Amino acid sequence: SLVPRGRRSAKIATRKGAQDAAKTKLYTKIGKMVADAVKQGGADPESNVKLAAIMKQAQSANVPKDIIKRNIEKGTSGKANYEQLVYEAYGAGGVGFVIECMTDNPVAAQRDVKQALKKGQGKWAESGSVAFNFAKKGIIRVPMDKVEEDQLFDVALEAGAEDVVEDEDMFKVITEIESFHAVQTALQDAEVPVVGDESGLEMIANTQIEVSDDDADINEDILERLLDIDDVDAVYSTMA
Repeated sequence: SLVPRGRRSAKIATRKGAQDAAKTKLYTKIGKMVADAVKQGGADPESNVKLAAIMKQAQSANVPKDIIKRNIEKGTSGKANYEQLVYEAYGAGGVGFVIECMTDNPVAAQRDVKQALKKGQGKWAESGSVAFNFAKKGIIRVPMDKVEEDQLFDVALEAGAEDVVEDEDMFKVITEIESFHAVQTALQDAEVPVVGDESGLEMIANTQIEVSDDDADINEDILERLLDIDDVDAVYSTMA
């Protein structure tokens, strides 16, 4: 989507801070997934297919080894009691939010999400009222300045990607969930510089909503408040 120059440069300027925060979130999320998978199926990736898949994701995302080790121990001890929850909300200008949590305290997680929405002028939404606007896809990010566009398109589409789109200073390769690892591997084999810790499964809005600058500021504030919650792993919106 086209972004007014001022907002676009501001978004790129704040991207580094957002990247660092997103990286921390991703490491935490993968850690919880490791603990949960170990608790359910044991600590050996050879016999635990779910754990093997998560370990591969962790490797692509450069998750520090001590985080993995700590969460394997947590899963082995039986202390990991996580639930995956999805909440929905409305922001300003008719924008919808989908909020993904993985928590061992669902009551506290819901309370914290509701408080963040109230403080940020957002509204809690009934289950299903926002999520139908989204589809889960594989997303692989590649820096624009480090790849030839034609080469990226050729490799990605040949490997089974659905589309390649521009997103600020990145190309975003979009795949079906089932094709994600195959496409990512094909790109890496072709020496395309994939940003591993910014690639994974994400919710993509089927239609995006253009809003005023004032509404965009409110929605960005809601987003930041939600991401500040420890149990919140990811937040997606329909804002263009």
